[in-house]
Amino acid sequence: MNHIKIVVVIFFSITSCAYYNTFFNAEENYRAGLEKKENNTQDKIPADVIKHFDASIAKSWKVIDFYGDSSSWADDALFLIGKSYYQLEEYDKSQEILEQFLQKYLRSDLIPEAELWLAKTYLKREDNEQALLKFRSMISKTENDEIRAEAYLNMGELFFLSGEYEEAISNFTECINATSNSETAGRAQYKLADSYYQLDDYQTAIESYEEVLGYDLPIIKQYDSIIQMVNSLIELGNYERAEEILKTTLRDQRFKKHFSMIATKLANMIELQGDSNFAVENYNEVINTYPRTNGSALANFYIAQIYEFEFGWLDSAKIKYDQVKKQFSKSESAEEAVKRSKILADYIKIKKQLNKDRDDMFNLAHGDSNLVDSLVTGTDTLVVDQTDTTRSEANFGQAMQIANIANLKAEEDSLKIVTPKIKEKKIAVSRKPEVVEASLLKNDFRIAEFFLLNYQHYDSAKASYFHFVENHSDSLLTPKAYFSLYYIFKDIDGDSLTADSLKNIIIQNYPNTIYGKKLSGIETEELKSDNSNISKTMFLEAENLVDEQKFIDAINVFNEVAINDSGSVWATKSRYASAYIYENYLEDINNALESYRVLAKEYPQSEQGKIAKNKIAEPPEEKIEPAPSDSTQSLNTLTPDSTLAKPDVLPQNDENPIND
Repeated sequence: MNHIKIVVVIFFSITSCAYYNTFFNAEENYRAGLEKKENNTQDKIPADVIKHFDASIAKSWKVIDFYGDSSSWADDALFLIGKSYYQLEEYDKSQEILEQFLQKYLRSDLIPEAELWLAKTYLKREDNEQALLKFRSMISKTENDEIRAEAYLNMGELFFLSGEYEEAISNFTECINATSNSETAGRAQYKLADSYYQLDDYQTAIESYEEVLGYDLPIIKQYDSIIQMVNSLIELGNYERAEEILKTTLRDQRFKKHFSMIATKLANMIELQGDSNFAVENYNEVINTYPRTNGSALANFYIAQIYEFEFGWLDSAKIKYDQVKKQFSKSESAEEAVKRSKILADYIKIKKQLNKDRDDMFNLAHGDSNLVDSLVTGTDTLVVDQTDTTRSEANFGQAMQIANIANLKAEEDSLKIVTPKIKEKKIAVSRKPEVVEASLLKNDFRIAEFFLLNYQHYDSAKASYFHFVENHSDSLLTPKAYFSLYYIFKDIDGDSLTADSLKNIIIQNYPNTIYGKKLSGIETEELKSDNSNISKTMFLEAENLVDEQKFIDAINVFNEVAINDSGSVWATKSRYASAYIYENYLEDINNALESYRVLAKEYPQSEQGKIAKNKIAEPPEEKIEPAPSDSTQSLNTLTPDSTLAKPDVLPQNDENPIND
C-alpha cells in the first residue's frame, strides 16, 4: 500500500513539474517577445517577435488542453493568451479571450489585471467611451496602486490622442504619483513631456524629457526622449544646446545603433538654420560614414528635398530619392521617396524629349555648319515661389542647366557649378522638320500639363503655359493652354483681374472653341453633350486606372476632367474621386485634406461638397465622444470612414465618386 502511495506522489510530482515547465516556457517566450518589441524601431512587428508570442499562445493552450481548464494555473494560461494576442495587435482575439476569462474565473486573483487589459483592448479598437468607463471603474474600486497607475496611464493616452492635453497631463501625473514601478513611471513621464510639447510649452517639455532619462526604460525610449528634447530646443531657437546634446549622445556607446540618425539630425539642424550648402556636405558625410543605415537613407531624402524644392535640380533630386530605398529599404522616408521619384521620372522623360526637339529645331534652323550637341533649356525649369517656401533663393536657371547635363552620376552630384563642354562632333537631324515641330508643340504642352496636373507646382505651370502660348499661338491646344492659365489665376491664385484678362483673350480670339463658348455663357445642348461625352469617357478611363491600381495616373485624369469641364457633374465626381483615392488608397492625408478643401470650395452645394465639408471640419468640442465616421479628428488628421476602409475596388454607392 505504501508503494502505491509513493507511486501516486511521484506521478503527481512529475505531472506538476511538467505543467510548471510548460507554463514557464510560455511566460519566457512572452517576456522575450515583449523585450524585443519594445526595442523595435519599425512599424511592423518583426518575425522573431511574432514567433515568441505565437509560442507563448501555443504553450499556454497546451497547459489548458492537457491539464484541463480547472487546473490551478489554467487562469494564468488563459490570461497570458489574451495578453499575447494584444501584443500581436490582434485586439479582437485579445478581447474575446479576456472576456472569456472574466466570465469563467470569477475568483481568480488576476481579475483586476484582466479588466485592465480588457479596457486596453477597447482603447485599441477605438471604443473610447467603453474604455474610459472601464478605467474609471477600476480606479474607484481597486486598492492595487499599480493597477490604478496603469489605468491613469491609459486614460492619459486616450486624452492625448483626443488632443485634450491638459486632461492628459493630469492623468499622467496621477500615474507617476501612484506607481512605484520605474518603467510605468517612466512611460508616464515621457507622455507627460509629449503633452507639454504639444501645448508648445517647450521649456517644461525639455525639463520633463530630462526626467525621463532617470527612469528604467528601454534604450529606444531614452533615445526618443533625447531627440524630443532636441526638437524642443530647436523650437526655442537654442541650436547651440541642441548640438551639444546630440554630440554628447553621439559619443555614448549605448546609442551606437542610433548614431546614423543622430548624425543626420545634426546635419538637419544646419539646414534648419538656412545653410543648405553646408547641410548637404554634412548629409553626404553621414552617407559615407554610415552606409546602408536608416540615417543614410534619411540623409539622401533630405538632400533630394533640397535639390527638388530649393535648387530646382529635379534630375539630381530623382537620383537621391532612388538612393533612399537602396540605402535602407525599411526607412520611414522610403515610401515617399519612391512616390517623388516616380513623379520626377515622368518629368525627366518629357524634358528629355523636349530638349531633343529644341536641339533638332536649332540644328534645322542653323544648317549643318552649326550641328552641335546643344545645352539649350527652355521654361521647363522648376519655378520656386518664395511665398510658399522658407528656403533661400537660388539661381534656378543655372541650377537646371547643371542638372540637364547628360549621364549625371549620383556620386558627382554636388553644389559645384560644372562648366559644360560643347562637343565638337556634328550630328544629323534624322526627323523631318514638320515631325520635329509637331513633337516640340506636343512636349511644350505636356511639360505645362505635368506641372499643373502631376506636380501641382502652379508657378512652373504658369511659366510653361505662357511659354506655350507665346511660341504656339495658332495651335489647336492654345485655347486650352489659355483656359488652364485662366483656371490657375482664378481658382488657385484668386487673381480675378488677370483671370478676366485671360477670359477676354479666349472669348475674343477663340470664340468657337468649347472654352470660348463656355466662358461666353453659351451652353448649347450640343456643347453640353460634347463636353459630357468627353468628360464621361475620361472619367471611365480614370476608373480603369483605379482598377489597375495606377492611382496617381487616375488622379491626373480626374484633375483634367475637373479643370476642363468644371461645370459638369463629372467635374464634381472627379474632385471627389481624387480626394477619395488620396484618403483611402494612397493614405496621403495632406493631399486628401487639400483635395477635400478644393471640392468644398468649388461645389459647396453638391452632395460631394457637403461630404468634403464634413471631412475638413474641426470636430465638435466634446469630452470623450468618438469622432463621427466621416469627419476628421483635426485639420491635420484624416480618419477614414468605417464604410470607406480601403477596399479592393471602390464601393459602388451614391457617395462613391466612381459610378455612372
